[in-house]
Formats: sequence, C-alpha cells, structure tokens
Amino acid sequence: MLKLATLLVGVIYLLVMNWKNSIPVDAGDGIQHFAIAQQSWADPRFLLDHWGKPLFTLLSSPFAQISFKWHIVFNIIVYTLTCFTAFRLFDHLKVAIGYYLLFPLLLLCVPDYTYCVLGGMTETLFGLMMVLLIYTGLRNWWYWFAIIASFTLFSRSEGMLVVALALPVLLYNRQWKAIPFLGTGFVVYAIAGWFAFGSFLWYIEKNPYQGDSVYGSGPWDHYLQYWDIHTGILTLLIVPFGLFGLLVFLKRRMIPRASAIVLFGFAIYLGIIVIHSYFWAYGLRGSLGLTRIATLGLPGLLLLILAGSDFLTRELHILPKAFALLLLTGGIVKEMRELPYPLAPHPLEEILIQSADYVEDNFPKSTVYYFHPLIAWKMGVRIKDPKSRIKERFFAENPANIDDLKEGTIIIRDPAFGPKEQGLPFDFIAEHPEMKLIKVITTNKPYSVYTNEPIEIRIYKIDRR
Repeated sequence: MLKLATLLVGVIYLLVMNWKNSIPVDAGDGIQHFAIAQQSWADPRFLLDHWGKPLFTLLSSPFAQISFKWHIVFNIIVYTLTCFTAFRLFDHLKVAIGYYLLFPLLLLCVPDYTYCVLGGMTETLFGLMMVLLIYTGLRNWWYWFAIIASFTLFSRSEGMLVVALALPVLLYNRQWKAIPFLGTGFVVYAIAGWFAFGSFLWYIEKNPYQGDSVYGSGPWDHYLQYWDIHTGILTLLIVPFGLFGLLVFLKRRMIPRASAIVLFGFAIYLGIIVIHSYFWAYGLRGSLGLTRIATLGLPGLLLLILAGSDFLTRELHILPKAFALLLLTGGIVKEMRELPYPLAPHPLEEILIQSADYVEDNFPKSTVYYFHPLIAWKMGVRIKDPKSRIKERFFAENPANIDDLKEGTIIIRDPAFGPKEQGLPFDFIAEHPEMKLIKVITTNKPYSVYTNEPIEIRIYKIDRR
C-alpha cells in the first residue's frame, strides 16, 4: 500500500486543481478536443476526426457527455493508469520502493505534463501507450506490443514514428508472427473510414498536418531552450544516473534482448523532439513549436531512467539512498508549489470572457460567429453542434462567404486567431464596410500573442444599410 502513497497524492492534487481552476487550462486545443468528443455521440463521424485524434476521442467521449470537468477526469485516469503500468514493470524488475514513490510526482513536476493532464490534451494518452509498449516489450508480450503500437497512429500522428521503430524491435527479437499485427489499428480504422467516408485511406487523405505552417517558424534549438518546461529539472538531474544504470542492466543481460526496447523508448522521446524541431525551424506541418509535444515520450523516458537508477543504487548503503530521496522530495515540493494551479484567467482570457458576456447580454437572439474556443466555453454551447446560433466560423477557407451573412450577425474577432485561422486580417475587414465595429474590449495588463497584435477583442455587426 505504501507504493501507492504518492500516486494517491498526485490524483488528489489533480482532482482538486481540476475543480478549483476557474478557467480551462488550455482554452484553445483543450476545449476543441472536448467539443469533438462531446459531439461524437450525436455525430459519429467525429469519432474519426483526424485532428481530434480518433482513439482519444473514442475513449474520452463518455466523460465529455457529462461536462468539461469530467472530460479532464478522463486524463486523470490516464495518468493513474500510466503510473500503475510503471509500477507493474517495477514489480517485474524488483525495483526499490523509493522509485515507486518518485514516479507519480516526478511526472507532475514537469510543467507541460501537468498542463496536458489538466488541459484535456491528447499527449497523456500517447504517454500511457509508450509506457505500455515498454512494459509489454520487456515482458516479451510481442503480440500486445505490436497491437498497441498499431493504435498509436490514432492517438497522435507521431504514432507513425512508433510503428516505424516498432518494426525493427520485432525483427531484432525475431518475432516474425507478431509483425502483421502492426497493421491492426490501421485496418480497424480503415474499415471504419470506409463506412464513414467511403475510403480505406482516409487517414492519409484527411491528414490535417500538410504543407507550410500558418504560424511561421522558429529557432532550431527551441526545444533545448525550454527543456525545463517539457522535461523537468528533476528528471534531467536523474538522467545521467539512469543511463549508467541501464548500461549495467544491459551488460548483465538481466532480460534477454532488452537493449532493443530501451533504445526504442529513448528513440521515441528524442525522435519526436528532433522531428518537431525540424518542423518548427522550417515552418512545416502546422507546427507552432509547442513544447508540450515533447512530453509524448516523457513517461517512457522517466520509467527507463528510474529503473536504471535502481540498478545503479542497489549496492549502496541505505543512508545515501535516504539522503538522495530526501533531496528529491524537497525538489518535488518546490516544483509542485511553483505550478500555476488553481488557474485564473490571463489578460486575453479575461477580455474574451467579457466579450462573451457582452454579446450574451446585448444580442441574446443573434447569430454569433467566433473562433476562439473560450467564447463557446463561456457561453455554454457545443462548438461542433451545427444547430447552435453561436458558431465557429473559418472565413479563411472562403472569404467570400462573409457576403452571405444575414443582417445583424455578430462576429467576435480576437488577436490570437483572428488574422490567420479565422481569416479576418484588418485589410480584409477594410474591404467589407458592412462589418461595423460596435465594441472594442481591451486590457491594460501586459500580455502578448504570436501575431503581435494589440490585446483587444473587436466585435462587429453585419449592417449593409
């Protein structure tokens, strides 16, 4: 029972913060994932929404039917299962109890990982699948290894890397019969896609991450600059000890052919960072340089380095081990106290909420078009419900469709999404005098967005008189 003590602490922390947060932790993608999962029961085609990550949508959809807070509970369950799976591997490797106590809280000390859990993001499910792959690989459960790897494609698009690297692992371990099972996930979803879209290849045809990114580009070393956010200070401190311990583990051949799985875990973690560094540097595949992407392989990395650290410290006296555990405990307390939860709105979110309240109070029956998901969250509407009078509108897809808007339609433009995704740059608005500016909501608090526009919400009304 002692092994579960810090896991219980972690779960309680997440549950309390979830209910005390006054605003969604991720007011963009997090709300969108919730909206897709919520609408999937009314319109099953959303179960195959490529951007929404079909496997995540499927598993989280029962929770999304209840509320946004319960949608986050799904991720807390994923976090719990990640820790349980790590514990099962620790049992198999006979790892000391101290490492059971460290794993749950070291995960939460990584700002981006906790952000993903409380933000309702898809990275946490992928992280669970990575831990499952390392566990099944080290247990020599190769059919399960191949099947789980096959479904990572539908947990995140980075699953393509997982499948590509899982193949040499199976070849190295001479698991010829398991190799065909690497296609399980693709076949299952291809059949579903045939019924939904009339195409077995919908996963390729409907890939939303193609071409140049609308967000521009950034430096090659972006992920190195922010390592403390996506890897964590404490995790990085343990890495040298874990690596040395893993070398000891592999040299002693405690598990035959374990080197392939160890390399697999590290290759996924580093490979994702390298690939996204390339995308961000060249402005490709919709990359925004989001550091949380690097947490996709983090649980697997942490699992391996803690197991390696145990092999290194087994021969040490209890006093130095107790001293090291005490130091790490102090670090954990410090790092968790610095997490920004419970969360309050930042300046842009404050004026987004004000704009939603203004529109609700003054135009209770008007059709409203917006883009920032926080507007829908504040108004309590289903983003993906086609019958709602409050609609997400992509003017960028067809700028001419603004001519079709009826009189009195309200458009809410924010500085983050307005100029690009929403398709409403100021020069376009100047060409449409029927868009009458009726309200500007600003803030005097410091804040910035990647577009470098002033932090203000502009509300327009269609008036052709």
